[in-house]
Amino acid sequence: MQATLDARKREILRAVIRSYIETAEPVGSEVVAHQGHLGVSAATIRNEMAALEELGYLAQPHPSAGRIPTDRGYRAYVDQLADTDAPLSTGERLRLRRRLATAVQERERIPKEAARTLANVTKYTSLVAHLEPDRFVFHLEGAANILIQPEFRDARAARPILEALEREEVIAGLLESAPEQQVSVTIGSEHRVEDLRGCSVVAAAYRIEARPAGALAIVGPTRMPYARVIAFVRYLAESLDDVMAGLA
Repeated sequence: MQATLDARKREILRAVIRSYIETAEPVGSEVVAHQGHLGVSAATIRNEMAALEELGYLAQPHPSAGRIPTDRGYRAYVDQLADTDAPLSTGERLRLRRRLATAVQERERIPKEAARTLANVTKYTSLVAHLEPDRFVFHLEGAANILIQPEFRDARAARPILEALEREEVIAGLLESAPEQQVSVTIGSEHRVEDLRGCSVVAAAYRIEARPAGALAIVGPTRMPYARVIAFVRYLAESLDDVMAGLA
């Protein structure tokens, strides 16, 4: 479906999504003209944004408002448009490793510390599942972070998400499809659980000496800085591989 987008539309979609991620406010053509460096007028951008709306990548919440991304728009952004290289700084990597290192003396603490670390650094909700001898043990941290997101400050919007995350079968479903050696992103309407269709989930599996050991994930609004969150999830999964292997 993304093949229908020419270079200008791709750049405009990227600019709209980046602005919306940062501000949580509908984005107008003037903003894109100012930030996108496209070399075309706001009127031209407005026409292209209308075309992107017709194609299902953008939506206009009110007739006089700017546009916001749809789930299809976010999917195009994640699959083709997001910066593919969003490396963590050396300091960030050291801080993440240090947090895990504090739990090394007590192996059972490591998955919980990983969940707490992810929630702290991303300001979203985190999930970690670790395979014990006969079952998975789940850790959820930062559920209250849902409430600081503009989309969910209304308790009526946040309650179904929080209630869904209290159900073990929901958490298991979010983590069971985490791929090995890569990161998966499930966006909005792609979720099987209706209560989570305002959220995106970024997940990855981790292993111990080549054996499946568990998975971790971030749950946040569809309006999230995907490249950054993906980088955190990927690095922490790799770190768990290393830390847990050292204790095997």
